[in-house]
Amino acid sequence: MRPAAWGMSDPAGRPTISPLGDIASSTPAAEIARLLDALRNPPGPSLRDLPGGEHGPAAQELRRQTRSLPTSAPHASVHQTLQLLGTRPSVDPQAYGSGRRRLGALMSQRAVEEDWIARLQARGGHLSRPGDTEASKAVDGDIQLRKQRLRRLIGLERHAERIVEEHERRHRVLCDWQFDHFQQLVQARWHARALLDCQERALDEVAATPPPYLLAELGAPPRPLEARQVWRQGALGILRLRKDFGIQDPDQALGHPSIGALHRLRRSRVEVLIDQTRQLIHQPPEPLSVREPFNVPDLGLP
Repeated sequence: MRPAAWGMSDPAGRPTISPLGDIASSTPAAEIARLLDALRNPPGPSLRDLPGGEHGPAAQELRRQTRSLPTSAPHASVHQTLQLLGTRPSVDPQAYGSGRRRLGALMSQRAVEEDWIARLQARGGHLSRPGDTEASKAVDGDIQLRKQRLRRLIGLERHAERIVEEHERRHRVLCDWQFDHFQQLVQARWHARALLDCQERALDEVAATPPPYLLAELGAPPRPLEARQVWRQGALGILRLRKDFGIQDPDQALGHPSIGALHRLRRSRVEVLIDQTRQLIHQPPEPLSVREPFNVPDLGLP
């Protein structure tokens, strides 16, 4: 068990392990992001779907079990579930919604044509006098034309019905699949969020007492909240690079520049991130916003 990873500390109140160990390297970080995105669309089960909801006994037990795990276990859970999601039946909510709307439109058009045919037939029934022959022929022609349209609409409607039924069948298959893997999906989603929370706590500790190499690259964490969030994103990029390449140099944040082509490529990306961080903190062109933070996992991928 890693006490620092789950917010626990020794009796003296000091972390027993460096918080830097709780910064996810690039591959696990990307897997966490992919898992949460995959369970967001289409929506996957969460703690709210457990018996009793997110505050019920089942959810509390999952939280308790997670706190007792070494950090490698939640990462393994995320990795395995991401592989499982590769077998998830596919659905297309947008296409399903579009199909339902088209079916509704065709049904409305069919009803209009049927109403017109009924009206025209009623009108034709009143044209029985000899002088009404031409008018009667015109009405009959209009009826035949609308019947042709009606037959075409019926064909289109039946085709649209089959499309909607296929989407509904796929949705039922997905629901059955999620039911079969319910526990694993809920656990992995919670583990991913727990790992992100753990990383945030680690960044809190880093921001409270930054190592010298972060101070050299980014300066001290600023006090304003939004600028501090920008600083944290820059620090996360540096820490992730160091973890990916095992950089231990206490003086050079990004390691020696002559080590390997891949390292140099990644280093250049993080250098761009550092420059952006400095500019946003010290010379913001407009009010800072952290609504769209740097995509550090992407920056960290080769």
